[in-house]
Amino acid sequence: MKNISLILPEYEVLIDIKVSEFSKHLEAEIESLTTAYNLEESTQDQGYRDYHWEFNTWEDAVAAGENLKHLATNPNLLKLKVKANNHPEIRPISYKGL
Repeated sequence: MKNISLILPEYEVLIDIKVSEFSKHLEAEIESLTTAYNLEESTQDQGYRDYHWEFNTWEDAVAAGENLKHLATNPNLLKLKVKANNHPEIRPISYKGL
């Protein structure tokens, strides 16, 4: 059996949305606002979609979160979070969701 190692990005911004006929505008806005970011992963399953962008510095990740925080008022956006995966001393910033 192969040993599979999952390496999380140092710093990341996460978004989860509910996909519906009403979320198309939100998806387009997310994609428009994040073209300069490194999309590490995006998956869609059972009516939900998630996005994960990776950043080299905490400051860049926080700036991206600030750039996206106005989307938190959209009812189709379920989670918007900035986190440091390998730095337990840095508390995550949750704009929406847990």
